[in-house]
Amino acid sequence: MTDFQFDIRTEPESSWEVPQHIALRSGEVCFTELVRDGGNQADDYLQAPPVQLAFWITDNWWRLRWEPIVSDNVDPTWRLAHELSAIGGGYIWPRLRIWGEDPRVGLACRSDPLSMNFALRFTKDALVFVGADQFEASVDRFLSKAVDAASDDKVALNAQFLALKEERVDDNAATWRRIEAKLGYDIDRAPSELVQLLLGYLESYGNEGVEEAIVASQGETSADTLAEEIKVAKKSKVVCELHDAIAAAGDIKQRYTKPIWEVAEEAATAVRRGLGADNGPLRNTRLAELLNVSKDHFRSRDAEPGGLHYGLRLREGDGNRNVVALSSRWAQGRRFELCRTLGDAIWSGNDPLGPITRTKTGRQKFQRAFAQSLLCPYEDLLSYINTEVPSEEDISAAARFFHASERVIQTVLVNKGGIGRQQFDEMVEAA
Repeated sequence: MTDFQFDIRTEPESSWEVPQHIALRSGEVCFTELVRDGGNQADDYLQAPPVQLAFWITDNWWRLRWEPIVSDNVDPTWRLAHELSAIGGGYIWPRLRIWGEDPRVGLACRSDPLSMNFALRFTKDALVFVGADQFEASVDRFLSKAVDAASDDKVALNAQFLALKEERVDDNAATWRRIEAKLGYDIDRAPSELVQLLLGYLESYGNEGVEEAIVASQGETSADTLAEEIKVAKKSKVVCELHDAIAAAGDIKQRYTKPIWEVAEEAATAVRRGLGADNGPLRNTRLAELLNVSKDHFRSRDAEPGGLHYGLRLREGDGNRNVVALSSRWAQGRRFELCRTLGDAIWSGNDPLGPITRTKTGRQKFQRAFAQSLLCPYEDLLSYINTEVPSEEDISAAARFFHASERVIQTVLVNKGGIGRQQFDEMVEAA
């Protein structure tokens, strides 16, 4: 992870309410890199009023800081709160998206197509993550300077900035705003009854797990969905004891400066080694022993009445036993989901509630990468396929051998460079 910087070049005695030179950077990456119409000389600075950016940030701060990317198909309303191009105001801003993943903040920008007939074209494609504390500090410095450099808008901007700072240091207000953001609402837009219901779940099951569930089912039905998930989990016969595997993984919190997939891979390797399963595929009997679960639960099942929105791990009291509501019906999917359950318990320190969802939070990314590496270690996969250019037949055979889905095999290979991203996309498209 790296830093995030606001670089504003101004004329002496010039207000930030008129266009100034603005560059946004993270380490060596300049998100505002551009080429103007008729030229071929790159410039790091766009020209726009910094106060516009300041108002947009204060309006959307809670969602920028706490709401993650929920799915691949980003909703237009999500973009209004997370993408700088939504600022508008008669000026051209880059397609830079900012989103929160709890301990870190993601920033991703896309270059403008060469075919677009714009007065200027942003040229940078980049994805970086910055520490949440560093992001907050940098934003605060920018907003303080914006207030000082404003003239007509000084009072309004200062009032918004002061209100934001007051809410951030008030635990109750901050929790309310964080729930609103994770539900996908702007401030004061979430139904108060809904937020109150979810606050009750936070008291019973802790903040982190409940907030993962909120993100997995945003909007007005979030509390009802969570209630149904908990009801199903409490009745579930899928029971596992994960204490030994959690202990074998070690304390992953010390490794958060690394990419999540790398931390997950290290944890999976440690679990295999610690429980004496270093190499090769994990057959049902061995995987059941590792998870302390009946191997009968790996078998395909009929769908739950009405279906589940996501899977859910629920710790029983203060003990080591967890009951699990599995959303997958099929054997391979259930193996993968139970491995994700272990990954969630490792990530969270076996907190009371662990959603197993399709979202893209850091916690869910860790679960998926951990399960992939636990079921199919990369070196074992390379040894099995024995080729640098695996075919679809190789991938199908590997999926059968490791008793995992073809998508798991493909993802392990693409993440480690065994197949290219374009080849992976073509495989997905063909499927």
